[in-house]
Amino acid sequence: MITRPSHTLSRALLVLGLAGTTLALAGCFGAGTKLQPPAASIQQLTVNSDGTWSAVVRFQNYSYDTGMHVYSIDAALTLDGRPAGHVALSPALDIPAMDADIATASFKPDAPGAAALAAAKRNAIQYELKGTLSVGKGEKGGAQPFKLDGKGYISPVPGVSNIWR
Repeated sequence: MITRPSHTLSRALLVLGLAGTTLALAGCFGAGTKLQPPAASIQQLTVNSDGTWSAVVRFQNYSYDTGMHVYSIDAALTLDGRPAGHVALSPALDIPAMDADIATASFKPDAPGAAALAAAKRNAIQYELKGTLSVGKGEKGGAQPFKLDGKGYISPVPGVSNIWR
């Protein structure tokens, strides 16, 4: 004797399958997205005539689906491993998803860092920004501290004195 499955069982399995698919897709598009760790780097360093330095800091938002608000950066700058100064800035920037923006911090350099920059002459020099970057999710999100450990190189701009990029 051949038995056929009941229509009630078939419908129940169909409803369960649709519910599972809906839940899985809801996780992809939900409002509970997480802010990805941002980054900060030196875009330009200028030695001013009064002996102070101006650092153009680039803030990068790696979140693919949410903007971020940059509250502050509090970081030590080193050049070739020598202390060069302290970058402290509260730029109040709103950066869209997967985008970047800049702000400028001025400070008095530490003697070892100034000596390292002078010794580099016309060559690239390694820098490191180590400290804390406080950002919030969206334009009104509360500040969240992120550990900052940015490394890179800056080189003198050809034909322009006292500027490294």
